[in-house]
Amino acid sequence: MITPLLRCTRATAAIEAAIFTPIFLMFMLGITDLGGGMLARLQVNAATQSGAIYAVINSGTGQSCASVTTACLNGIKAVINDATGDASFCTNYTCTASIAACPSPDGPSTACITVSASYPYSPLLPDTIYSWATSSTITSTTTVRVL
Repeated sequence: MITPLLRCTRATAAIEAAIFTPIFLMFMLGITDLGGGMLARLQVNAATQSGAIYAVINSGTGQSCASVTTACLNGIKAVINDATGDASFCTNYTCTASIAACPSPDGPSTACITVSASYPYSPLLPDTIYSWATSSTITSTTTVRVL
């Protein structure tokens, strides 16, 4: 009676799929989380670089970013929003900019423009499944010396 059951292979594929599918999904979602976190880091970094470039281009005498004015900060935030592809990025998350004197090793002080952005990242899978995929705040800061 048991011998015919041991020779039957009709459900072998279903059993193999039932064993393999959860493992495959766990790896697939883990790779997706890793890629999503890397993309978020790249976007925030590109956004701060874009904001710093805007400030450098508009930092000449008589322009909006000769000092951190409301117009300069609004322009930097608009460029950061464009770089992230989210029109309300700086409204929902933290975006800051500052212009201060920075010491120059070769002579007189020059101005340093610092642009920062922070973004809270939450992975798809809960922290209990992947210990490395924890919720975190992605922060990027770009500092540019203006001569």
